[in-house]
Amino acid sequence: MNFKKIFFFLLTLTPALTLFAQGGANSIYSQYGMGMLYPHQFGRSFGMGNTGYAISDNLTLNSFNPASVADLQYTTFDVNVVSNTFQSKDGVNTPSEYTDASLGTIAIGTPLLKNWGAMIGLTPFSSMGYSVKSLSTDVVAGDATDYYKGYGGVNSLFFGTGYRYKGLSVGAKANYLFGTFNQQKLRVFDNAAYFSAFKDQQYGVFDFTFDFGAQYRIKFNDFAQLTLGAVYGVQQNLNAEYSVTSFITAQNTITDPMSGSGIKAIVENTSENPSSLALTLPTYIGGGLAFKYRDKLTLAFDYKQQDWRNFQINSGSYTVGKNYNFGAEYIPNKNSVGNENYHKRIAYRFGLCYQKLPLEINAENINDLSATIGVSFPLRKFKFERELFGSVINFGVQAGRRGAVNNGLVQDNYIKLNLGFTLNDKWYIKRKFD
Repeated sequence: MNFKKIFFFLLTLTPALTLFAQGGANSIYSQYGMGMLYPHQFGRSFGMGNTGYAISDNLTLNSFNPASVADLQYTTFDVNVVSNTFQSKDGVNTPSEYTDASLGTIAIGTPLLKNWGAMIGLTPFSSMGYSVKSLSTDVVAGDATDYYKGYGGVNSLFFGTGYRYKGLSVGAKANYLFGTFNQQKLRVFDNAAYFSAFKDQQYGVFDFTFDFGAQYRIKFNDFAQLTLGAVYGVQQNLNAEYSVTSFITAQNTITDPMSGSGIKAIVENTSENPSSLALTLPTYIGGGLAFKYRDKLTLAFDYKQQDWRNFQINSGSYTVGKNYNFGAEYIPNKNSVGNENYHKRIAYRFGLCYQKLPLEINAENINDLSATIGVSFPLRKFKFERELFGSVINFGVQAGRRGAVNNGLVQDNYIKLNLGFTLNDKWYIKRKFD
């Protein structure tokens, strides 16, 4: 095994932690739970509607199901960046818009022995980002404006391994969740004679979770096969911390209440030391189908369910979350040669995603519907003995809508751009000398 390359890859994860923290969601719905949950964002699965439970490939990584890593034939490095553009509207106020960019997922996978592979990587797990204001009234001080802000998120450092025996592959993945997110509230009274009140709640998560997966391949003939996939996430009591800081501030020190700029304690500053927080990440189950015809067409469908009804953190009424994902990929002729046939080696992808968020607000379920398209441009291929391998550039677009403009809810319209690179290399080469 090439330990120097693995060590170099681990070093790249250190600056990546900062890039993860810089991007994220900008939705009022991220104030619930640990924020908006992220699917893993590898280029191929992103373009195929975030499917992956039954997909495996010898040249690409798939962290949706750790069993898939058993099929790796080359050392594969995958990295991508994601740009998010949001527009939120409630049907009354002027819609707000926001754009950000962040690192999506960075990972490396390699075959260890025949039919046995492993991968390690870093990806966002959840993200919180919102800034809103509302009007309120105090019986003594009168009318006031409340400013709410949330930011931060949780990342996942994961390691997975998978082994295949004939048509059955099994795998396991350990995820180390780490990160903090803050929720702040500032109340500013219309009457400047009254001081303003500020409260900052910080949550920290630092613990392991574990996933297991399996895939079973059914070959109809030399050209067509069906793969069944299943995943299971273990319920985990997370090691979490909670701390709160609150104080009184004067209005004339506040320069920007929405961002919190200029807020200074002048009368009372109360800070609690971090205390343990009971936070249980619920079990999830998922299943998928993938039909592959030759090396041209792949069709995939995934379903996932996770019961959040016993989850307790901040406010919110939590329910059962469900995901339905469909994806398709078409490659005219991946083995064609020559520049005149380059377009035949491009992978064209399409997907549909429907998510029932585990939230119930004003007796309404929050739904998220989106569509994805993607392409994969192959780079120059290299030949080692009789094997042909190479790398690709992945590009994908996801457009969707979350929530609705009714019953006091907010509708988020969003567009996500995903640009990534999948690089393949041969690490295990036996040198031959004459």
